[in-house]
Amino acid sequence: TKMIQNSVTSKLPLQGPRISLTAVESSDIPFLREFFQDMSSLLYYIPTTARPLNEQQIESLLMDWNDGKENFVFAVRIQGRLIGLVNLDGLDWVNSHVEAGIALTDPDVRGQGLASETLSLLIQYCFEELGLHRIWARIIDRNIPSIRLFQSLGFREEGRMRQHVLRNGEYRDMLIMGLLNQPQDGC
Repeated sequence: TKMIQNSVTSKLPLQGPRISLTAVESSDIPFLREFFQDMSSLLYYIPTTARPLNEQQIESLLMDWNDGKENFVFAVRIQGRLIGLVNLDGLDWVNSHVEAGIALTDPDVRGQGLASETLSLLIQYCFEELGLHRIWARIIDRNIPSIRLFQSLGFREEGRMRQHVLRNGEYRDMLIMGLLNQPQDGC
């Protein structure tokens, strides 16, 4: 029975060996406050103007990012405990693509392969459940851990928006990375 249960659980959408992707709840907002006050993280996570946010601003931002039509935010959890956020933005059914983003908001869980597990689940959900053709991401050029993470999952650099984001008085490039739903990402 346990073998059958593990087999079923491993195939459930949004459920991995260690993490699950669930709805973001209002009770999660206080646990996100520290992350959204940490400018060193926000400088790489927010592709627009980075600034510390209070709980009302976080809730408003997440409502905007989670309209349930084209934009979805999932809570990343380990045994029910919130450790991060992953999002799908600008879902385009006609052209069959979406932008993905991730943040492990709990610094204690970084470096343990959880971001890779999370994105793998999200990719599987996008390709197998939603039937999408392409997933893409924007990554600020000096965010080496994110670049390596996306590359390790098969994303390729597709373009570069030169001097697109101002950070600490310096303009930085924004990389566009993409992954196609095909056996080998050919083009």
